[in-house]
Formats: sequence, C-alpha cells, structure tokens
Amino acid sequence: MTFRFQRVTALRFYFALSGATLLAAPALAQMQLPGAFTPAPAGTVVGPAKAAKPKKAGPRKPPPAKVPSDDTVIGRPLMQNGAFGVIEFARAGKDLQVIKLKLRGDLISRVGDRCEVDLSAEPIALTAADKPAGVTRYNLDLPACPFAVDIFNGAVKVVREGGACEFKAADCRVDPSGLWGQPANEIGPKRAKEIEKERNHAEHAMREQFKDWIRSAGKDRALVTRIAHEQAAFSSRREELCRSYQRETEHGYCALIYTEARSSAIAARILPPAPPEDERPAAKKKPSRGR
Repeated sequence: MTFRFQRVTALRFYFALSGATLLAAPALAQMQLPGAFTPAPAGTVVGPAKAAKPKKAGPRKPPPAKVPSDDTVIGRPLMQNGAFGVIEFARAGKDLQVIKLKLRGDLISRVGDRCEVDLSAEPIALTAADKPAGVTRYNLDLPACPFAVDIFNGAVKVVREGGACEFKAADCRVDPSGLWGQPANEIGPKRAKEIEKERNHAEHAMREQFKDWIRSAGKDRALVTRIAHEQAAFSSRREELCRSYQRETEHGYCALIYTEARSSAIAARILPPAPPEDERPAAKKKPSRGR
C-alpha cells in the first residue's frame, strides 16, 4: 500500500509540474504545411500591395498613310492645270485604263503656236509601279511620250522624266507634267468656299500629323531632321506645282489636293529606303563546332 501511494503521489506531482511549465513557457511555433496562409499577428496593420511599375512605352508608330483610291478619278474628265488637254480613266475588269487622252503643246515648226495631240483612238493600258510619293502610281508606256500618274483624291499628278516630248507626225511638242484635275471654269464661288473649308481641315490634319511624326521619332535625331526638312520643303513644292493651275489664287483647288495627299507623301519621303540587297549586312554564320 505504501508503494502504491507513493507512486500515485509521484505521478500527480509530475503532471502538476508539467502543466505549470506549459503555462509559464512561451508558446511554441506551430508547424505550417506547404501552401498554408499565416495570418498577421493581432494588432498589426497590413498596407496595400505595391502596384507593379508600368513598363516604359517604346517609340510610337508613325501615323498610317492615307492612300487615295483609284475610284476617285474614274469617270472624271481631268484637265492639265485645270485649263487644257484631257485625261479620263475607266475600269476594264479590275484594271485601270485611260480611255481619253488629249495633250496640248506647241508647234515644233512654229514656236508660240498651240497644237494638240489626240491619243484617244484606243484605250491605253496602265502598269502599276512603285510608290515613290507614297500614293499609287501607274506608268503609261506611250512610245513617243511615256509618263507616270500619281493618283490623288479626284485628280492625278503627271510625272514626266526628261521634260517635253515630241510627236513629229503631228508637229507638236508637249509636256504633260503637272496636276490634272477639275476644270477651273467649273469652280464657282460656292465650290471655292467648300474648297476653303476643306483646305483648312487638311492644313490642320497636316500639322497634327507632323507632331505625331516628331513624337514617333523619339530620340532618333536623324529622323527628326528628315521630318523637319520635309515639312519645311512642303510649301515650296506645293507652290511650284500649283502656281500654273488656272485661277488658283481664286479657289485654291490645287493646294487642297496636294495637301490632302500629304499623309502619303511624308511617309515616303522621310523614311529611309531599304538598302539594296548587295549592300545589306550579311548574316553572321554560326561557328562550326570541332569534333
């Protein structure tokens, strides 16, 4: 009995001592399973999560060019400088062709006298070319006087390399270069007011586009320089083209057409052309591994 009493007393003393120790000792860290969430201690303030830093935007893309459609010139008799000659376009399936062409010039045998060459006997096929001015260009492969036409909005600009050409059978020397558009005698006061409004809109759009180009250039100084030079040269090019258009100072039609085509021309003039294939850097060959 004495031994049993002592054993029971010892066990009670042991459990009492263990409980006191657990109450007095600091709480042990609990084991945390993978993926478990540990709550913040009571009384702490958790701040908002830091937002991710936005990535630096790269250089903006230049504004897209607006290329006039071929359909704007179909079925419209267009006159050189709005005063003489005529060119008219039509569709042959999907192809564009010239169905009427009259060129005005000067007599070869008698300088100062006017003459005209009519090439409207048969439709003249057009050959698609590159876009050196940004707009759609076609070539007219006339044996005696080949030239190209750039499609503007309701008008065409004729580009003739080599100056005037001669039709000896007709004793006529002609230079088809210039803007072929709406006949000037059709532009009355009402149409002149419409042209003025349209031109103001085109001028504003051109200035905004210039700003977009500058922003898109970023820190590319060479590109910024080309944009600035092109913008400075625009007015002189427009003046050179339009000063011969009949009654231009009264209606400003030529200036409107040329300004509207600006969005296409500026991209073609300021962006550097792709180098010829023989001037492009050759791709580096990977060194062969030795055996």
